Amino acid sequence: MKLFKIMLLVIIMFLVAVNGHAEEGKIQLMWHNAEDAVMYELEIANKPIKKNKSASSRQLIYSKTDISTPGVELDLASLNGDNLYYRVRPLDLDKNPLARFSAPVALNKGTFNPEKPRITSFLKVNHPLPLYPVYSWIPVLGAAAYQVEILSALPENPNGIEASQYRIRSYTVEGGGMFDYYDTHAYVEPGTFYWRVIALDENRKPIGRYSDANPLTVKTGNRKWAVFGDSITHGGGAISNPPSDERFEYVSYLPFPVKNLGRSGDTSEMMVERFEHDVLPFKPQYLFILGGTNSIRGGVSGERVIESLETIKNKCEENGITPIFLTLPPVNPERIARVFNQPTADDWQIELEKVNDFIRNQPNAIETYSLLADENGILPVKYAQDGLHPDISGKKIMAQSIKAFLQNHPEF
Repeated sequence: MKLFKIMLLVIIMFLVAVNGHAEEGKIQLMWHNAEDAVMYELEIANKPIKKNKSASSRQLIYSKTDISTPGVELDLASLNGDNLYYRVRPLDLDKNPLARFSAPVALNKGTFNPEKPRITSFLKVNHPLPLYPVYSWIPVLGAAAYQVEILSALPENPNGIEASQYRIRSYTVEGGGMFDYYDTHAYVEPGTFYWRVIALDENRKPIGRYSDANPLTVKTGNRKWAVFGDSITHGGGAISNPPSDERFEYVSYLPFPVKNLGRSGDTSEMMVERFEHDVLPFKPQYLFILGGTNSIRGGVSGERVIESLETIKNKCEENGITPIFLTLPPVNPERIARVFNQPTADDWQIELEKVNDFIRNQPNAIETYSLLADENGILPVKYAQDGLHPDISGKKIMAQSIKAFLQNHPEF
């Protein structure tokens, strides 16, 4: 038997607990999370291939071009040969390369038969927890679903398979290829909580164990800065990158800590409805407000959106909060239809301009529209591959406009 296969047999792990099982004969590969990558192309070859060279059919053992996460689990039975190497490059929606292939890495540097999901969402030090966290991981080979568990304390059974006695909520995520979950619970209670995830097979039996528990620390009251809005504020971009990736939050590019009170999917009316519950516990001194895009593209009139924004403004002033509005960025209906299979109202540009005219006439207004629109008033693909959520380059432009506004308004 070949050396590679012998090594795998030595590493293979058996039962992890009475009612759980580990998927055997697999390997987990991880790589750098490239900027604005929609997906990744993975190649495995029988020799190291240089970045600027193409692999020949004789060299190529395996290839895949639709990996949505910066890592993957593979069945080793499909990988025949000794001394294999892998390399990766990022792709856009049309599978065009965004960069060259990475340097080749020996396949045996990967993780054989991982016992638990690999988490991909972490917060930087001093980055306030978003009000609605998003949890993300590398898909587990053989999974049919996942269970996300929220805890009030560190679990008494780290990396076990049973629910913790400290569980306060849990969510089931259907689909083995799923890699994230958008929490619908607003973290307005102060304290430190934890989350972890476990993969389930088609019979809802655990595959391996729970991931490590990750902290969620909530501090309420006396925030100087906060942002309030929909998914553009919440984060995420380049189609496959959820808000758990801080690079897709425009607040990440501001030189001071900002509490993110955004919630994906919000209309301007939904923002009004959740203001007291979601904003007031943090008592921000200044609130950046960006909302109405989902309303406009769904056919709501500009007048109705303005009415909602006026209400939010009044609520801010009643509670000693200074509202600072951002103009709504443009959208790209063709791209939205392709990615989300959703229509955009025919008159969206007319209605959006009404809202932006209202915003520009507010005492505190920050321009984003003109910085992100092309000559036809459309959001170009270079700033948002899905036509709706600005990618990293677009988020940096938004943050730069905020910084320029604050430089010109030293009173803040």
